[in-house]
Amino acid sequence: MENLKDFLRATLVQLIEIPSPNGEEGSLIAFLEDWLQVRGFPAARFPVPGYPWPNLLVHPQPRPQLLITAHVDTVPPLAHPQPYVAVEQEDRIYGLGSVDVKGGLAALMVALDVIGPDRLMRSPVSIALTVDEENMGRGAEALARACRPEAVLAIEPTDLSIGIAEAGTMELALEIRGRSAHGSVVERGRNAIQGAMELLRELESLPSIRAQHPLIGRGAVTPLFIRGGERALVIPDRCELHLDIRWLPGIPRETFVGEIEATLTRHAAVWQVIDLSAPFETPAEAPLVQTLATILTEAGLPVRLSGMPSWTDAEPFARYGAQAVVFGPGTLALAHTPEEHISISELLHATRALIALIQKVVA
Repeated sequence: MENLKDFLRATLVQLIEIPSPNGEEGSLIAFLEDWLQVRGFPAARFPVPGYPWPNLLVHPQPRPQLLITAHVDTVPPLAHPQPYVAVEQEDRIYGLGSVDVKGGLAALMVALDVIGPDRLMRSPVSIALTVDEENMGRGAEALARACRPEAVLAIEPTDLSIGIAEAGTMELALEIRGRSAHGSVVERGRNAIQGAMELLRELESLPSIRAQHPLIGRGAVTPLFIRGGERALVIPDRCELHLDIRWLPGIPRETFVGEIEATLTRHAAVWQVIDLSAPFETPAEAPLVQTLATILTEAGLPVRLSGMPSWTDAEPFARYGAQAVVFGPGTLALAHTPEEHISISELLHATRALIALIQKVVA
């Protein structure tokens, strides 16, 4: 066990120290390609239209029984004090991407090293290391159009719970228009910032947003930025908003989109849909879910079903008919923060679970 922990620790440190913010994955892809080939895993590059870097595939198949995928990009460093320095404290490793999702990637790499290329290449399991997950998801989208697995496991931080439901999202850029006037003559103007606040309150009250999902929780309207007003004593006549709106499984597309568009129309907003990704839910009785539950039980770990509140690379595969599960080590709330870190012990549990999963599919 200690040798496996040391291998995991060293692998994750290497991954953290190679910068791979979205759009700049090239160095990490080259490292992973070399890592795989040295161990006898032939890695194939899969071009992604409109993106500078390819996905990496191991044992690609048109319709694998199981596809295991992990993305190689991270968010930009932003306020992270030492994004590409791996810092170890007790059982934890800190660094950008340690949770999302280089820890899970390290667990997958070590699992592959234990399984070995010969056994993997005789199996119905394919591995995908994807690009652009943190932005437009073009890596997974391109691959899902070409590869139709029966089941897909997207490695993401779920605290080793089995994510069987995933929220969809509508990303909106919109503008509220008002009428300018002197700031002291409020009756003569129409304040676009106040109009934006009223719109937000109305969106929050929509049935699709107030709905609850047992594994994900409530719908949500999240302002990502707001911009309005130019100078003091002038009623602002424009306010720009960028919103992320959570779409729960079980709510039809026409209901969700219809409620939002009707509200925007009533407020005379001008809007553009930047992204619209559907939610999904995989039955708890699905074979992949039950196999993971058995593996966790045999390892003495709790079996917990969960929901993923954000988009993952699992979505396009689910859209094309795969039974989709999100699973991996780490806590989602720590991702994208300066405090991002992951437990080595949890990485070890994840590695063993992935080894057992591949072995069960191979058997």
